[in-house]
Amino acid sequence: MRWVGLSLILVLGAFVSCGRKPSIVRATEPSPAAVTPTPSAVESTAASSSQPQKTPVSVFVEMAQRIRGAVVIVSVFDGTGRLSANGHGFFVSDDGKFIADRSVTTGGVNAVAKVADGAICNVSGALTRTALQNLVLLKADATHRLPFLVPSASALPDTGDEVAIVLSPIERANPVLLEEKISARFTDEAGEWFDVTPALSKTIAGAPVINQRGELIGVVTFRAGSNSCAIRPAAAAATLLSQVSSNTTASWQNLMSASGPIPSSSATPARTGTPSKIPLKESKLVYAPAPRYPSDARQPRGAGQASGSFRVLFDANGRAVAVQTIRSTGNSILDQAAVSALHQWRSEAGQEWSIVVPITFKP
Repeated sequence: MRWVGLSLILVLGAFVSCGRKPSIVRATEPSPAAVTPTPSAVESTAASSSQPQKTPVSVFVEMAQRIRGAVVIVSVFDGTGRLSANGHGFFVSDDGKFIADRSVTTGGVNAVAKVADGAICNVSGALTRTALQNLVLLKADATHRLPFLVPSASALPDTGDEVAIVLSPIERANPVLLEEKISARFTDEAGEWFDVTPALSKTIAGAPVINQRGELIGVVTFRAGSNSCAIRPAAAAATLLSQVSSNTTASWQNLMSASGPIPSSSATPARTGTPSKIPLKESKLVYAPAPRYPSDARQPRGAGQASGSFRVLFDANGRAVAVQTIRSTGNSILDQAAVSALHQWRSEAGQEWSIVVPITFKP
């Protein structure tokens, strides 16, 4: 019995010792497999003293989470209703004013802004734009107050600085966050601009750029001459916002008229009666076929004539890239006949311009 009792004591002692030993080893003598990937405060301090300081990825990610609600995708449509371009933008006021790259809106007569939460807002038009920086201030029809970003008027990146480009979470072609390093700083006729390597894709034009402190310091803009994007200071966005007042009306005509000279309608008058060819004398037009009266749109006997007016936007190559219905004829079939004909028009090459064409259909 004495040996049995002694054996039980030894067994119990061994059992208690096995239950405690792993916790002691993990606390004082960790094996390589037990080391966690997160360094201790001492290890972080030692590492930072032996290599250049770099902003942790988590800092930019956290900032992006806070501001991405103000980032939008703007989808622009031409006069026929076809999607002409997608681009980024960001709200700069809670009533729906947002900055975008003007190249995205070329040829557009309508647009919608897709917000991060899935909401879609109609874009009523442009408020103002900057020709040199290639930026435009658009107005979305907001039904409630929206999150927005405040451009920094003074903060500028410098060569070697790390910045982040915040993209819309609904844009699946790109990650939500692009971390870049400023590779060069330049000045041109539009002011300062900053480059990164490799060059930025046109698909992210209009996206906001933030620094390590979370300040909005820049906007990605498309540079047509180089067919790539650069970063313009956010002060350009602040300038756009300061140019509009509370009674400024958003309109797509504001954008079109800023694209080039708009001849008066008297330069190319439409003849009354059945639509006929527009005279080319004293105009830039080189081909202007008249719209045909569609057979399925005949008006009842005794009905009056139907008139409307349409704006045609020409690109630098002289092609009619968009047709906007300014005043409908009141008949969708007649409107479509006019739009289809006007899309065939051609002008002299040179620069973008637009013209308002009045058309009268007579049964």
